[in-house]
Amino acid sequence: MFQAPGACFMIKGQDKQPMFVVEMGGGQGIISLKDLRETFHIAAGSRDDKLIDRAAAGLHYVPDIKPGDEIPNELLDGSASWTVARRHKQIARDKLQVQLLSWMSGKPVSYASPEDLKKILESEDSKKTLKDAFGKAAAAMGYQTGESERVLDRIEALARELCYIEALRERAHEVTKVQHNLETLTKVYAGDARASAEIGRMKILIVNGVHEVRDVLDKVDAETADVLGALKSIDAVVKSVRKARDQLHHILMEWDPVLAKWQNLDMVRSQDIDQAMATTYHFLAQRFATGKSMIASRPKAPKPYTGLRLP
Repeated sequence: MFQAPGACFMIKGQDKQPMFVVEMGGGQGIISLKDLRETFHIAAGSRDDKLIDRAAAGLHYVPDIKPGDEIPNELLDGSASWTVARRHKQIARDKLQVQLLSWMSGKPVSYASPEDLKKILESEDSKKTLKDAFGKAAAAMGYQTGESERVLDRIEALARELCYIEALRERAHEVTKVQHNLETLTKVYAGDARASAEIGRMKILIVNGVHEVRDVLDKVDAETADVLGALKSIDAVVKSVRKARDQLHHILMEWDPVLAKWQNLDMVRSQDIDQAMATTYHFLAQRFATGKSMIASRPKAPKPYTGLRLP
């Protein structure tokens, strides 16, 4: 069965449950894991039973798992199973260093973009202040003033985790763009009563979606705003950042089919715009009409696991 064409595990259905999927002609055959176990007499606690559990757990972090795929890293050691661009690591590092400058001066250093961060850190005054800050931070953390490399090591370690948050923050902007698109389309469809009513409903519902994404990002930002405290308790902060990373990644995986519909569209009446709005309306109504959160409805993630890959 695992070797059938197109065989994989995916989240399917309104209640978003793990299912086993195979190709059937031009469509898909979808089998519940309960039926899969019963039909093929998979005994509880057997190797296949455990592998099915691992595959279902892995769908918290990837959209599908095919036979032969490795268990996602999140289940093995907590690290991410997806990659980010080099710029995301640089942004995370730059933010931490600017926060160290803020700690040193006693007042926030403001910036509006990654380019602003770069300009701040390239100034001679900032370089001198940052050098002093590394020494003082080392002393505040219980090291010798000259052991600034220990501070640098912790900044690098934290940046390796926060770079995933920066990548997700970039993806999260696409959700806000959909919100802006709906505002623009309010005028475009002003003469269409039915479309205007649907757009109005979407504008209300998407506020919940935007807030849900921002809330996760805001919590991470708040936790790392006290950069010295974060560096002192880095193990706890890394654990918290990884939890937020997985929550936000889960949310944005749900948004992906919607966001794909809005790519490269002009905000004028067209069949593509109608399709994008229909997909968005269905998505928002399904998830937010009752005020439910995608985080709250997400099944509890399993503990890190070491095991075999699927056969």
